[in-house]
Amino acid sequence: MFYNVFLFFCAITTSAQYKEENPIAYFNTYNEVLITVYVDGGYNFEANVLISPSNQIYLNVENLFKTLKIKCVKEVNNLVGFIENEKKPFTINFDKKRITFDSKSIDISKGILEELGVKYLEASVLFEAFGLNIIFNPRSLTAKLEARFELPFIKELRYKKMRKNISKLQGKPTIVDRIIPRSYHLFKLGTLDWGLSSSQSINKTSDANINIGLGTELLFGQANFNMIYNPNDKFDIKNINYRWRWVNNNHKIIKQADIGPVSGPKFSPAGGEVIGVSINNASTALREASGSYTITDTTEPNWTVELYINDVLIDYTQADAAGLYVFKVPIVYGYTVIKFKFYGPLGEERTKERITNTPYTFTPEKKINYSLTTGIVQDSLNSRFAKIGLNYGVTRNLTIAAGAEYLSSNLNEPFIPFAKVAYIPYSSLVLNFEYIHQTELKGLLNFNLTESAFFEFKYTKKIDGNIDRVVPLFENFEVNFSTPFHIKSFNGFTRATFNSTKYTSFSYNQFNWTLSSYIQKLKINLGSFINWAGANTPQISSNLGLGYRLKGGVLLTSATSYNVNENKFNNLEINLQWRISKINLSASFQRSVQSKTNTVSLSANYNLPFARTGISSSYNGSSLNFSERAQGSMAFSLDDGIVHTGKNSAIGKGGLLLHPFLDLNENGKLDSGEKRVLLSSLRVQAAEAVISKKDSIIRVFDLNAYVNYIIEFSDATLNNIGWRFKHKTYKVLIDPNQYKRVFIPVISVGEINGMVYLSSKGKGRINLQILDEKENIVVETLSEFDGYYSYLGLKPGKYTVRIDPEQLKILNYKALPKVHQVTIKVSEYGDIIDDLDFTLSKKAPKKPKE
Repeated sequence: MFYNVFLFFCAITTSAQYKEENPIAYFNTYNEVLITVYVDGGYNFEANVLISPSNQIYLNVENLFKTLKIKCVKEVNNLVGFIENEKKPFTINFDKKRITFDSKSIDISKGILEELGVKYLEASVLFEAFGLNIIFNPRSLTAKLEARFELPFIKELRYKKMRKNISKLQGKPTIVDRIIPRSYHLFKLGTLDWGLSSSQSINKTSDANINIGLGTELLFGQANFNMIYNPNDKFDIKNINYRWRWVNNNHKIIKQADIGPVSGPKFSPAGGEVIGVSINNASTALREASGSYTITDTTEPNWTVELYINDVLIDYTQADAAGLYVFKVPIVYGYTVIKFKFYGPLGEERTKERITNTPYTFTPEKKINYSLTTGIVQDSLNSRFAKIGLNYGVTRNLTIAAGAEYLSSNLNEPFIPFAKVAYIPYSSLVLNFEYIHQTELKGLLNFNLTESAFFEFKYTKKIDGNIDRVVPLFENFEVNFSTPFHIKSFNGFTRATFNSTKYTSFSYNQFNWTLSSYIQKLKINLGSFINWAGANTPQISSNLGLGYRLKGGVLLTSATSYNVNENKFNNLEINLQWRISKINLSASFQRSVQSKTNTVSLSANYNLPFARTGISSSYNGSSLNFSERAQGSMAFSLDDGIVHTGKNSAIGKGGLLLHPFLDLNENGKLDSGEKRVLLSSLRVQAAEAVISKKDSIIRVFDLNAYVNYIIEFSDATLNNIGWRFKHKTYKVLIDPNQYKRVFIPVISVGEINGMVYLSSKGKGRINLQILDEKENIVVETLSEFDGYYSYLGLKPGKYTVRIDPEQLKILNYKALPKVHQVTIKVSEYGDIIDDLDFTLSKKAPKKPKE
């Protein structure tokens, strides 16, 4: 009651002062506080406001517009700028007390306050003039800001996020506080993959396999070895596969080199793996060109599939009832790692990688990329093989290429030159042409009809030459079309493919049509396949797949195949999947109509922290089979003396060992006597970090080698208010088959505080400046409404604290003392210097000259 009466009399006093004195005046009954303003999108900022006795808030419009990135310039006693664009200018005239905006003029004489030369406008005035609705909550000292237009502040953050994602995709450098480059070693032990599998059949012999893979760093490059051993077979050293790989994107002449299995003959009929050497100057960094192409593949029905390009998540989708999924992939330059992650409805997770060069052979503008390959073909003749290719980026969207391939076993034509052209006239149209001398002519057209619908045409023409062909293929063309659809409650997409191949004596044609749709929990996949040779009767078959999710996470799928020509079903399959605790169970029944056999299968999978394990059995009426499997990996870290175990493959991958520590002498090294710091959280791009409470080391697993990862730290994760990260963002290049140790220095900062007085009362909104030894302003801070000020975050060193001379000049004040000289000392928990007080007083008026 007393509080309400007090506010009432304050309001009367204020009103009288407002009318009788200056319409722009300072009122002691208005409290100055710091509030948090929330805007859409999860963003917020802080603002100093004046609160009236009736809880109306007044805002510094100049600072508010500056925070919201609204164009606002001070001209004498006016503020001018524009909202959204230059066609919507505004003027805030404090002399005439009017706002002019959008063909209207608003009187603001009853909504202005002034304190220490700063103009404040009442929130309702901002709503009436600009459509900025500020809803204040006095209990929580917060406000919600709503606008009739998109705030430049929000637009800038949105664009910044988009540019950041695009920069990742294009391989553009990201601005960080510190860059950790690649480390090279002559030899260093790395990673190991292992796998065990066995199978047994009743009344038959059993079988077993051991799979061992070893990843190391050898001669400054990545060396991988793999062997599959069967105890029933004699050991042969030829069964050991190997590959040595070296990458340095900063090298001008050679950026990549490989020894071991390399890409073999492409234009020649000879087969066999090639063992040799390959070098090129293409960077592994991801760089996007215009246009895209489509990847279509299959996995388990109803699984979620994520697409990563060089560890950047591009898109995700869900496979249909038959396991079909489709992705639109942006065309990129050079070496690219495409990774798919698969997540099952019962918690399963699988990962497969595909390393590929874009089929469109694009090269950055005005750049030349070369590749050289030579080796021995693993055939009966041990044929010698060599290939050279040159790509030149004429423009960003046009690349020409030429080269030659040599194969000693081609006696009539050992050298085969080739030429290519790749062109993107529009972002939705991609063209690719390729000519192989006396061998073939190829063309490819990929056209995105809409954002989701695409049309693709492929053509291959064989040319009569001097090279003997294993298959007398003469001509081939393929047409693909896919588009999504929405018809009432039906949603999905349809795909049609036609393939025609002409041989010297006959032609062979295929037509495939697929319809994938879903209705609530039911997923449907319907497909038809037609093929015919010459004038023969077409062979027609259809497939139907259904998937339905039952209660309790149980998934029921079925599939059947029907032969239209014979008017009968070929097979029927029903599968049931469910999860009990951490065990994934599956049961299936298959009926083959042709062989009149039934097969029943049962399987169980269980993922341990260090391995994937599983057992399965099947019975088809004549035999009973069992199988068991387990696979996992180990990574050897000599830096922390720990063997890291996991259930995913570790070969060719890398990891991080992050060591946060209190760097008292600020030399960036963990010295004797400096303590480790335990963090509560951090952020690693496209990865998961594990923080150990035992040793405070942060471990990040399963990272792609030769890829830069961004690591972000926040001071809020430190358990001491006087600590700060020396660097908040890191970019770390991952070493292959290694766990890289990175030290994260944390520094201790100091605090200063004091009071600003005017006539023995605390004075708010006084600007205080902190200068370093070179008299550079380190930071500025404002005194609060009661005169108190403080700042936490000063590194150890000498500083000068003063009141802003410009503000003193405007207010005609002087300060005693003029400055405070302080020294922040090195301390584990941060140095604190108190009672740095200033007293303000009016300057005496200058005497007129006689």
